Amino acid sequence: MERLGVFALLFLAAGAAAAAAAGTHTDAPSAARCGGTTWRLKTFSDPQRLRVDVSAQSTTIASIRQRRAPGHLPIRRITAFQLHTWEVPAQATRFKVDSNGSVRLELYDHNSYINAVIPSPACLSAKSRLRMDILAARHIIETCGNPTSNWQSFGPVFFVRGVGYWAAKSPASRGSAPNGAELHPVTGLRVVAGC
Repeated sequence: MERLGVFALLFLAAGAAAAAAAGTHTDAPSAARCGGTTWRLKTFSDPQRLRVDVSAQSTTIASIRQRRAPGHLPIRRITAFQLHTWEVPAQATRFKVDSNGSVRLELYDHNSYINAVIPSPACLSAKSRLRMDILAARHIIETCGNPTSNWQSFGPVFFVRGVGYWAAKSPASRGSAPNGAELHPVTGLRVVAGC
């Protein structure tokens, strides 16, 4: 009888291990789950991530919006904007959770808007540069508010640090820059007021 119990436990343990391995495999970051063909840029895990200067350069939302956009959406880091980390003072006027689990912030300063995005933790991998900084920024947002899948008013003021990213131009969206510029991923937040 004892032997039968031992075999049953071993069988259950093997089944649990197989299920866990299968879950890990299917839950791995991918283009389908984490933002399409540019998901590695969005999660700072692309092959060129080590070329990015992570010492933040101070700038303004208005200055980022005036940059000349590339002729087509780049799937690699080909512009100076994409090879730098930028820091802007801004009020996060609204926020929401995108369908892939990223938190999207609508940033505002001096009559200018831009989007900044913090990837889902499930989409970050061991290759994601500044992974812990990205997770810390996400923690600040989730401690400060409760983002959902719908846009909600927010209001805190931050110094927002993030990597330059070119998204599709979306002039109909209030937070989108007309040139498609975003800070994506956000790699740091310093709270000024409101949290």
